[in-house]
Amino acid sequence: MKKILSILLLTVVFACNSGNKSKDETQKDNVPSAETEMRAETKTDTKAETKTETKTEAKTETKIETKSNVNSNSNIVSEFLADIKTLEDVKGQNPISSFQKLAEEKASKVLTVSKDNIKEVLASAKEYSNCVITTGDHTIVKISDITDCKPSGSWGACMPFAKGYIKKGELILQEDYINNIIGIPDSQDRKAYLFN
Repeated sequence: MKKILSILLLTVVFACNSGNKSKDETQKDNVPSAETEMRAETKTDTKAETKTETKTEAKTETKIETKSNVNSNSNIVSEFLADIKTLEDVKGQNPISSFQKLAEEKASKVLTVSKDNIKEVLASAKEYSNCVITTGDHTIVKISDITDCKPSGSWGACMPFAKGYIKKGELILQEDYINNIIGIPDSQDRKAYLFN
């Protein structure tokens, strides 16, 4: 409280002193010299240039950042197929959702996965070079070896070995047979993306 009162008193004292100028000083202040005008113009020009440069730099940085995010998301499918760990580098939204959106366009074939058709999906996967299966927007696996499989009672099929991620806040790497990663058959949306 004392500090605030001290600051207030100092402000009043300075305000009173600046108001007690003589007539000559007041007239000198009202008639600016050419030198004073030039200084003011220079300061204004410098400030305007600095603001313009700063705005331009900020816009350029934003454009570059946006383009790099677009490029990384547009290559997400091919990068994931080459190395699943690239999914960890995807910036922005949920990387699994980003993969799904682009894979819908780029995949040679997209199949819904259920207990009723899992055998057909896996048989089709043998005809393609890559098969990626997603569960909702939280799980993604890439089949590593279609011939290395383990019988699953809940799926009623021999489920192949795969590597992928489960998203629980952050991506958690999984390496197991797909039935242990994509879960038991239920009403969740599961899709198989087949690529040549």
